[in-house]
Amino acid sequence: MTTSTAVAIIPSIDTLESEGLALAKMYKTEVSSEKRRFTQSIKMDQLSYRLGKLMATLSAEAEGGRISSARLKEVGIANIDRRRRSEALWFYQNYDNALAFIKASKKGFTSLTALQLAMKKADESNVGPNTEGGDDEEETSTEDNTSSNVNAESIVANVLATAKKYNVDLQQVVEMLIDSATSTDNSVAESEVA
Repeated sequence: MTTSTAVAIIPSIDTLESEGLALAKMYKTEVSSEKRRFTQSIKMDQLSYRLGKLMATLSAEAEGGRISSARLKEVGIANIDRRRRSEALWFYQNYDNALAFIKASKKGFTSLTALQLAMKKADESNVGPNTEGGDDEEETSTEDNTSSNVNAESIVANVLATAKKYNVDLQQVVEMLIDSATSTDNSVAESEVA
């Protein structure tokens, strides 16, 4: 009794050019799927936004802003990489600015890391020090900075991020801001009376 086995013939790639074309096609498919996955992930009802919202809530309830490992386990997100959690928190805190940046950008992003880096570079190039010119140019750049997208929410987000980064007690920061605002208001009121 003889048995025959079928031999599968795999076509070999004959030239470097055909290999390059095949790899380029595979790469294009991979990048487009990453962009689709990222676009899905940043929607309000999807992973990045919801994870960021949860992280913000947990940070607010945690003493000193640092979430304990036990609490992360309790809510079931301890197995999510801390960088991913941190990026999601950043995305949630900067949601409107991030969406505006994505919309204005000509290139598609494939991750929050890439988006965060691009936004940081754009902020640095817009806020960079002015080393040329005289007084007239300095006045113009000051006016441009005040009319940009700086608002109370972005300032609060920056304060929260800075406090978290340096592990500073948020209650103390809030009290100092209130004291500072109160003393500034008093000095302004006193100067108006005088």
